[in-house]
Amino acid sequence: MKFLDLVSATGALALALAWAALFAVVVFLASVPTSVATQALLSLLACSLIYVMKPGVTSNMTLRFVVLSIAGTFVLRYWLWRLFETLPSFEDPVSLAAALVLFAAESFTVAIFFLTALINSDPVDPPKPAPVRLEDVPTVDILIPSYNESEELLAVTLAAATRINYPADKKRVVLCDDGGTDARCNHTDLETRRRARERRASLQALCRELGVEYTARARNERAKAGNLNAALQHLDGELVLVLDADHVPTRDFLARTVGYMVENPRLFLVQSPHFFTNRDPIERNLALPETSPSENEMFYAQIHRGLDRFGGAFFCGSAALLRRQALDEVGGIAGETITEDAETALDIHARGWESLYLDHAMVAGLQPETFASFIQQRGRWATGMIQMLMLKNPIFRSGLSLKQRLCYLNSMSFWLFPAIRMIFLLMPLLYLFFGLEIYVVTTQEVLAYILPYLLIGFMVQNALFGSVRWPQISEVYEIAQTPYLLKAVVHTVLRPRDASFKVTAKDETLDHAFLSPVYAPLAVLAALLLAGLVAGAYRWAAFPGDRAVVEIVGAWNLYNFLLVAYALRAVFERPDQLDRPRCGISSPAMLRWSQSAPGDDEQAAEVQAEIVAFTPRSVTLHLGNDTRSRHGRVFREGASTGLKVELVPTLPQAPELEAPLPLKVKAVRSDVEGTLIELDVAPAQMIAASRLTAHLVYGDSLRWHFFRKVYPQGSTLIAGLAYVAGKSLMSVPKSVIGFLTEPARRRREATEDAMRGEPAFVVAPMDRPEPRPARAPLEAAAVAGAADYLVIEE
Repeated sequence: MKFLDLVSATGALALALAWAALFAVVVFLASVPTSVATQALLSLLACSLIYVMKPGVTSNMTLRFVVLSIAGTFVLRYWLWRLFETLPSFEDPVSLAAALVLFAAESFTVAIFFLTALINSDPVDPPKPAPVRLEDVPTVDILIPSYNESEELLAVTLAAATRINYPADKKRVVLCDDGGTDARCNHTDLETRRRARERRASLQALCRELGVEYTARARNERAKAGNLNAALQHLDGELVLVLDADHVPTRDFLARTVGYMVENPRLFLVQSPHFFTNRDPIERNLALPETSPSENEMFYAQIHRGLDRFGGAFFCGSAALLRRQALDEVGGIAGETITEDAETALDIHARGWESLYLDHAMVAGLQPETFASFIQQRGRWATGMIQMLMLKNPIFRSGLSLKQRLCYLNSMSFWLFPAIRMIFLLMPLLYLFFGLEIYVVTTQEVLAYILPYLLIGFMVQNALFGSVRWPQISEVYEIAQTPYLLKAVVHTVLRPRDASFKVTAKDETLDHAFLSPVYAPLAVLAALLLAGLVAGAYRWAAFPGDRAVVEIVGAWNLYNFLLVAYALRAVFERPDQLDRPRCGISSPAMLRWSQSAPGDDEQAAEVQAEIVAFTPRSVTLHLGNDTRSRHGRVFREGASTGLKVELVPTLPQAPELEAPLPLKVKAVRSDVEGTLIELDVAPAQMIAASRLTAHLVYGDSLRWHFFRKVYPQGSTLIAGLAYVAGKSLMSVPKSVIGFLTEPARRRREATEDAMRGEPAFVVAPMDRPEPRPARAPLEAAAVAGAADYLVIEE
């Protein structure tokens, strides 16, 4: 063992010396003085080399190090040039102060560039652990904290948790209800008390039916962290699986993760990705193609794998397996900040425990449905991470390795982006409005330094993240959040302990278009940049001698304006139906009915159907053309009479769920491929429908693998830039028209709603084909090469 430790230490020392030598070379090359013409040639050479080698960066580590070294050298050259040659003189202190603010923001981005390049230089995927015999597996407590989620949402998560593939005597599912605490049930406000008592009673009944334990504490303290800690006081499982209320687990979660815990007794965390069945509001409102990777994939598919290489994979609040011993060592889930997950990981890492990240999605959750809810969620994340940076700075935290310090610093400092982004957006206006000299530069230097610097940054980002994030989409996402999160960041820096936890609504529904009530900050920012363009045009005409500078700064402001105009589309809420629904299924079933049309001898009492959508409230079936011709009239007429039918799913792998499910016909729609029948689930059958939903929709992790790894498409740098440029140009007239027509549209919709009652049923041909079932995820095993269960019986 000592020999192996010596070998490991020697290898780590050699790697550290290699990094030091590489850094010394980069610093030397970056500091060699050159003329502008020579710099232009070096820029052309650097860009050409990176462009040629970029396609092999993801698969070839040597190429990745070469590309990052070239980019690092050029970025450092740019920073040194900015420091020594582009700042105004002390004779103009106002301009110098503004220029220093801009330079500080650029210095921050340069530091983040090197930190990101280091962390993502060699992302890792852990090998499968050795199988574990069933009798040797540790006990697991599955905790599902809840506050205000609906019973239907909780029923699916709880049903899926009970069906996780694991010995029944070794797992325990617990609902930790913070909406039914003793304090709320005895509240002085009668309405609050009534709702809390009704919630507690209904959830207790739900838990009894599903075989789940229900817990509620005395009072709401320290939000989610306090809720989990209160439950842990009464539990004794060796491992703890934490699931958010909307994070439905697949059956293989413990089978794929427990083996790592058994194999490494110093492992305190196995974190898996968060996958979502709906698109986030920015992705939806910007009408990004469905093949565009989701926003969170950059973190879960790439960055977190890099953090894992450096020993810095951290707890993300859900979809994580934790070791109880490690939690007890630090007093349970941390609660000093409102990001209890990352804070807990930091505390446990500081005690020498290890973590692991497994890049295989085994939960499916819900993203906020509206832009306002999305901003509230991201504001909480930003506040919590800045709290950690201020109160538990990893640089000064004892017990962490240098690599872990860098990992946590990178994750926390990222959330300073609203301040940095706002500086980059507003700085050109200081010249266009007030004539402040923020950047002393010539046109030749722009071509030799600035444009190559930007281009190299785009190329490196595309090389590292091209398969999980389209070029410039990150810019748009950050801009859309900047004017909202900036206040939270500044407030947290000034008062890091003055923050409150706000639960993000996850079961909202969006069935019509509207303008987000929080549109103003982003709209004001867009108007300000538009005014800057007008001011630039005036300055160009009024001061002929300054035209070269006006053109440079004006182009910068125009670029900012176009990105903000595109981001502004995020405040126009629009319902969206996925062409390939992530919850779409294709499962056979038998449909029976007890009513037939008089005089129709061909009428039958049952028919084969295909389940294409399933929720605790409704079911959608597809009937082929042959079935429609023989039985279509029964269902069309049944939609108006409330025809009662029974659905018997065909489930060879779960025969216990094949009991008939009573339903009521709600709507019938026809197209050339057949008939879609929408059926309502009676409230009394909600639990049975939840069990079926958990099995049919959420049971197989290969479905989520498909939507993460197979269905999305990467983008080249040129194609990505062209896409964003085109969308940005089109967004200007669309946004203007949207704001001008919004009041009239609201009045028209209000009038129509008042005059039109809700139809009892819908019997009409579809305007366009309904989304077809997503068969491909079920066939993705051949593409995925999925791992077998890690827990086996012997």
